[in-house]
Amino acid sequence: MDDAEEMIDEALEEISDCVDESTKAIVKELLACGEAGVALEVFCSQLLEFDIAIPSRVKELLEVAARKMGLEIEELRSLKST
Repeated sequence: MDDAEEMIDEALEEISDCVDESTKAIVKELLACGEAGVALEVFCSQLLEFDIAIPSRVKELLEVAARKMGLEIEELRSLKST
């Protein structure tokens, strides 16, 4: 697993109580299939859709993961942090 995948997984684990089981399953499946970019997009979309505020550290992890993959994910900028 590369660094970006590990960061996304770590972020998911840190806020696992805040997201539903189906979101966790989808993100983990995408990570397992080597689709970290898609996993990050889905994760961010679900956080926005359900209006979930996340710790600043988790948002930073996701931002670094996106940069490592060379992605600009619009939803990531819109996430609320605590």
